[in-house]
Amino acid sequence: MKPRLLVVQISAAVFAFSLDRLTKVWVLENLRDVTVMPFINGVMQLRLTANTGMAWSLGHNNATLMTVVASLVTIGLIAWSIRGHKLHPDSFILEKIGAGLMMGGALGNLFDRFTIGQVTDFLQTTFIDFPIFNGADSCIVIGMTLVLIDQLRNSKEPTTAADSDA
Repeated sequence: MKPRLLVVQISAAVFAFSLDRLTKVWVLENLRDVTVMPFINGVMQLRLTANTGMAWSLGHNNATLMTVVASLVTIGLIAWSIRGHKLHPDSFILEKIGAGLMMGGALGNLFDRFTIGQVTDFLQTTFIDFPIFNGADSCIVIGMTLVLIDQLRNSKEPTTAADSDA
């Protein structure tokens, strides 16, 4: 295993978790009494909400069940990442960054579930009707996109005789 790639992945996870925590702390301190705060004119605004469910409020008002599900998904994500390091120690940096962002984002939302029983969401698009989300959600989506790009890019590379013997 290349330690440098492991450091990249852990750094991406720490970055995602830290970004999520910092933005949520700021939002909870500054948006408590504000209905809507403009953020990026014509694109996004800040609107503090609490989500006891998951994406698109799936499982809304079932906080305990959603915490269990989110915990299992996070554990699965971490296990997938560890397995990936063992099976493909030389995988490309995009996959490591993506996996790190997904883990950090998942841990950020899980932190909310364990500490306050719900996830703090606050980013609302204004140009389309889309569920309100947060920094952790953004990191998860960006991470998934990077892993997908890496997988698509690597699936197009021709395999050599040495690869097929492995």
